[in-house]
Amino acid sequence: MHTPPAEGSRAARRGVALGGGGFVSGGVERFVLAVVDLDRGAPAAEPVPTDFLPHGLAFHPRDRHRVAAFEKHGPGACEVDVGARAVRRRIVTAPHRSFYGHGAYSPDGAVLFATETVRETRAGLLLARDAETLAVLGEVPTHGLAPHDCVLRPDGVMVVTNGGGGIDDDDARPCVTWVELSTGKLLERLTLDSPRYNTGHLALGEGGALAVVSAPRDGLAPNTHRGALTLRTPGREALTVESPRPVVDRMLGETLSVLLDETRDLVAATNPLGDLLSFWRVDGACRGAMSVRTPRGVALTLDRAWLLVSHLTERAPRITALDANTLSPTGFYVDPSFVTGSHLAVHDA
Repeated sequence: MHTPPAEGSRAARRGVALGGGGFVSGGVERFVLAVVDLDRGAPAAEPVPTDFLPHGLAFHPRDRHRVAAFEKHGPGACEVDVGARAVRRRIVTAPHRSFYGHGAYSPDGAVLFATETVRETRAGLLLARDAETLAVLGEVPTHGLAPHDCVLRPDGVMVVTNGGGGIDDDDARPCVTWVELSTGKLLERLTLDSPRYNTGHLALGEGGALAVVSAPRDGLAPNTHRGALTLRTPGREALTVESPRPVVDRMLGETLSVLLDETRDLVAATNPLGDLLSFWRVDGACRGAMSVRTPRGVALTLDRAWLLVSHLTERAPRITALDANTLSPTGFYVDPSFVTGSHLAVHDA
């Protein structure tokens, strides 16, 4: 374990790690949002019970204890008070729609956006809600089919991954879109250089770099087809990494979570089926790879000193800390972490 920073030293704080998880207890499937106070050297997570598996999280910009959690492909969403370690209230959508896993608050905290789909058609949209009352304010098009991840830039432009249709649907290619929220206008669309991949999750760098991770398109078996990591820097075309082959060939199934740290020229990506945690430069050069059992989420601590990865062990789900400079284990881990879901996030809660 580590020694927590001195009391009141906010600049040195590592923060609070959060991630969704599920487990079976007494023959009943249960779900939680796991909370780990990294500055207290907590040896285990504190599970906050939920009635769905939390996938993506949205953090309120002015109330640091308020977190919105969303289910992937389902009706579940809620607001969590991280300080009180309790669900505050449910977020409800229409019966014919499903949450698709992600959302974001507006920079002033007044509006909560969520990716949602119409169940029968998979048509997608960004639904806008009043952050205080949760009343629906309107809809914003994502200009693609099956929107999933969304990241809001400070200038009011939402960047959205649209997973698209199946492998035989040439009219619904996966893409990343840049949408002006105030008008709903499409500013830019990025279509991947291969039709074999959807677009799943994304990370944006402060300098304009983009990293997108993808799964095989619907219709392609994940245990025999690769996922992808696509990178783009300002002024350059997007490229999907294809080498070195010993690393790329292990990117089986979904490339799930992605982290982008432009200051270190570092991109980290997870492939659970390949037991692979891989590291890259923003230009696509490989920085290395690590064998980790079923790695899922990746995140940087607030002090940017540690890279955290959530994964499985033979005993229990675990969060392991790597040195963000050397990418070697620090010796710190949280076990059990309860985090079996797709992502890991660190927040100033």
